[in-house]
Amino acid sequence: KHEDFHSPWASSNGWRAGLPVEIDLHLSCNGVTHKVRASGGARLQGDTLLCSNPLDAEVQPDALQHRRHAIRQGDTLYLEWQGDLHAVSQLDPIAAVEASHSHHGGLTAPMNGSIVRVLVEAGQQVEAGTALVVLEAMKMEHSIRAPHAGTVKALYYGEGDMVGEGAVLVELEEA
Repeated sequence: KHEDFHSPWASSNGWRAGLPVEIDLHLSCNGVTHKVRASGGARLQGDTLLCSNPLDAEVQPDALQHRRHAIRQGDTLYLEWQGDLHAVSQLDPIAAVEASHSHHGGLTAPMNGSIVRVLVEAGQQVEAGTALVVLEAMKMEHSIRAPHAGTVKALYYGEGDMVGEGAVLVELEEA
């Protein structure tokens, strides 16, 4: 696949049509997570955050706004706070959501929808890959399958029930 590297759609520099350049970073330091919005002259080039001057960033914990300096080197971002630089790590909020869904072994609703078929009963033994529930979402059917062999401990929804994204549909005890 050939990509046009001069296209604004191919860059990750925070460019937005008709709006100022902004880059959102989700950062964690000492177990506390913050969203940092870099604006103005900041831009991403590959994995490097470049800025012509020290980066001014708005940190918004609990609706309070502070302006701070930040320096990014490799995978570490150093954020100036009360005269000291603190090492912070970058989080991927999309990966965190996916990880929370996999916590239940893939037995959660991948998106909002309705249960159209329940194919198993509580107490039933199933093999890995067995279809357990069929969810209709966005006019498509999604089979929720057993990630491993086991016993169905509980079914939390029945046919016709509406479910939200991330709702646990089935509890499966590993064999």
